Amino acid sequence: MPDAAYEAVVIETFEKKPLRTVLMIDDEFPTFSDLAAGESRDNAKRFRQKLLATAMYEGFKRSNMICDIENGIVADQSERLRKSDLVVLDYHLGPGENNSEQSIRLLRDLAHSKHFNTVVVYTNEPKLDDVWLEIISCIRGGWSRLPASLTDQPAAEWERLVEKELVPESHKEALMQFVARGRMGDIEPSIKSVLTGELEEREIATDILDIVLEALLHHQLGAIARDYSKLPSIGATGGFAGGVRWIQSQNAFIAILQKVDLPEDRSAPVDEKDPVGIMAGLRKALLAWQPNLVQILVSEIQNVLELDALATADGQLQKSDTQTALWYYLLQSLGTLDLERPPDVSAPIISIIDKVLDGIRQRLISDEELLRHASDALIGSLRETGWTSTDWPTPSKRLFEGARKLARADGLVDLQQTIFRLNTFFSTEDFARAHLTTGAIFRSVATDTYWVVSSPACDLEDRQPGAYQAWARSIDPLTAVVALRLERYPRVDRALKDATTGKYIFLEQSAGDQKAFKIVDDAGVPSYEFFFAHNRGRITRNGARKVFTANRLFVNEESPTGILSAEEFEIVQQLRDLNASRTLLVAGQHLSRIGVDFIKMPA
Repeated sequence: MPDAAYEAVVIETFEKKPLRTVLMIDDEFPTFSDLAAGESRDNAKRFRQKLLATAMYEGFKRSNMICDIENGIVADQSERLRKSDLVVLDYHLGPGENNSEQSIRLLRDLAHSKHFNTVVVYTNEPKLDDVWLEIISCIRGGWSRLPASLTDQPAAEWERLVEKELVPESHKEALMQFVARGRMGDIEPSIKSVLTGELEEREIATDILDIVLEALLHHQLGAIARDYSKLPSIGATGGFAGGVRWIQSQNAFIAILQKVDLPEDRSAPVDEKDPVGIMAGLRKALLAWQPNLVQILVSEIQNVLELDALATADGQLQKSDTQTALWYYLLQSLGTLDLERPPDVSAPIISIIDKVLDGIRQRLISDEELLRHASDALIGSLRETGWTSTDWPTPSKRLFEGARKLARADGLVDLQQTIFRLNTFFSTEDFARAHLTTGAIFRSVATDTYWVVSSPACDLEDRQPGAYQAWARSIDPLTAVVALRLERYPRVDRALKDATTGKYIFLEQSAGDQKAFKIVDDAGVPSYEFFFAHNRGRITRNGARKVFTANRLFVNEESPTGILSAEEFEIVQQLRDLNASRTLLVAGQHLSRIGVDFIKMPA
């Protein structure tokens, strides 16, 4: 039974605070412009649910929500639709009375948008399980991976089933249980045994039953998802227990509700703020979702940022002298520009953004309501475990199992994957700089060799070196960079067991591609290398890759005194600040050489 304090936090975080604007989309609802055009016979026939639209509009208005109505979707409206806090969407928008194509396309767009979207799919379709199954199948996509990737005996057996028309018919219960989290283990044993029995009747060997069964489920879900089955798979989870149906995918939460008629007896008691139960149904779906603490915290931070205007709450940033000072800092960083051929000015802008964000971070971690909210969610979640002070688990597999349960990830993650993700999250982040800086991890595409930048950040600023930096000034716009060469460690599991020694860097460039690198050898000695980065170490794009060009020094038989050769390198990730600073110690750089931003009075 979920804790009452936890449930109150969920409603506050995902309903009461963020839902301030609502957009209703239904081809049988009149828009305000339709109403202004006046009654006509065509309008009366087309807008058959005018009374329902009016009741819903008045209910949202009484709840102090700004409401708008659309009865169709066109391309130039899509961005506006994504910015509504709550979207109430008719499932069958057309074309045609029973066509869901427009709605599915919009739901996928909302899942991919940068704005978190709460959606109620409000439908006359009586088979809500079918609606749920179609939506989650189409949103997730990626079903064409199987059976296409089958090999050996499973591939041969699948071909036989298709050629002889022996592919079993779909079982809706199995499909729903599988697609809810994409896990075979979630299918009830009694239902799974029926499916495996059908495959055994078709002479599928026992040792490949599960492989063929998963391919069968993908095949059947692909048929439901139509062309979306060929698109890359995106994360989506869902639930359908107790008549409450919900889907969560990336930046969209979707509740699926049955349309209800307005009571004919207008004197009967009705909730004027929620006359047809939209908000009550949404609330049940949010509670059935049971978001974990991290999801609650991220969403509550977003609420604070949107509602409290933290960026403009910094009194210093409102002052003219502060704004002038930051302009002066910006101009000094830019130097002389040729405005006929504007250069990349991202680096100094990123520096200004960093300073603004520091102030926002300080206000977030001192926000009493945010901390109280998160504390209630944490304690409420922990009560679900049933742990007491006498049997509280120590760091162990049992503690991990508790964490997995609290994250709603039972059966989805294992111990090594989790500890690896924890170390990568604590130590690395996506690279978001305009030029090289301390802790940037890069690799040679040609040799797949990795390094981490270990020069002080102040030596890597994208600006002309001062007069006292004679050598650096003489080679400008080349920038000398010290980097530690990283040694690939073959056993990720062993590196994780030794992670607290700080000898390793953990990377995951793509899902499941776990890498561990040693920073120093067994004697604690790092492997240095010097690079001369072109264009002051500025980062450019080569397709989807972030790259820079630098000269490396090579010695061979033809050039025993060394030769500098230019090469393109790819930025992989960035060490977080504390981890990046530690590489300076490893490289023998003095921490006192970390530059701080002060600007002297000009003459």
